[in-house]
Amino acid sequence: MIGLSARVPMAFGSMSAVTIRRMTAAATNPGFIIDKPEFYVTFKELGPKAGCLAKITMNSPKANTFTYASLQALGDCLAEVEAQKGVRGLVLDSTVDGFFSGGFNLPIFQKISQEDFMQLWSLGKHIFRRIYSLPVPSVAAIDGHALGLGCVMAMACQQRYMVIGAKKLIGLNEVAVGMPLPEWLAVRFRDLTSMRTAEDLLASGTAITAPRAHQIGLIDEVFTSKDEMNAAAMDFLWERAAIPYYAQSETLKNLRRGFLDYFDAEFERDNAQFWIAMSHPSTQQCIDRAIAQLAAKSKAKK
Repeated sequence: MIGLSARVPMAFGSMSAVTIRRMTAAATNPGFIIDKPEFYVTFKELGPKAGCLAKITMNSPKANTFTYASLQALGDCLAEVEAQKGVRGLVLDSTVDGFFSGGFNLPIFQKISQEDFMQLWSLGKHIFRRIYSLPVPSVAAIDGHALGLGCVMAMACQQRYMVIGAKKLIGLNEVAVGMPLPEWLAVRFRDLTSMRTAEDLLASGTAITAPRAHQIGLIDEVFTSKDEMNAAAMDFLWERAAIPYYAQSETLKNLRRGFLDYFDAEFERDNAQFWIAMSHPSTQQCIDRAIAQLAAKSKAKK
């Protein structure tokens, strides 16, 4: 938008004109494991008649893992952002120490029925699509692990910022726990990095550090602190808000049309193929083993 020349320093959580709505997932699907996660949306005004920025915060101990209910809650937050007039940018972040998101809650896949799987998988894909196709710039602000579906949601954003740390990894690690990676995710990852990098990391299910992710193009900027990262995210969105909205949104739409056309055309075929993969005995055995390993690790820490 033209006319944002007088910048006022701003950080989420420090302004008086704040609208917060907390979204708590309800156990609407009893067939699923529900951990009642909490998400919330915050809006910040840019200035008189200048619109606002939105932030969706994931706040689900212990690792922002996704269930059907938590995906519904994230979808509710997105609906609030989509309905808010004048939104010029979005930040997706987390309050959970050490995690952006740990991905799907693995036990949800144990002996899951085809009907429940189709609902879960379709919902996750719809939310990815809604973030990816937003008409405004978006930033995933990552301070901690972004694994599996956590990495997917970050990849839906236009920009990915990440705080450096030896125990802060990002990646599509599905193969490492015995789950094949769907084609559309491989395509998105390849578009961000390269075919050679995708073959190396995706086929091994390897998660990597922020500097390495920055080197290959998965992460756009790296930072030494969360405060530094948040300030940079605000700077990026503020600068983009000064660009004429219509021209920017139409250009983003044109850039993303090719992938979205492919994504939509393959939606049902991917569902069918991934159900076959997820229900395969080898996949189920690997999931059982991964859950047992996580349980043993958690027990050892107590």
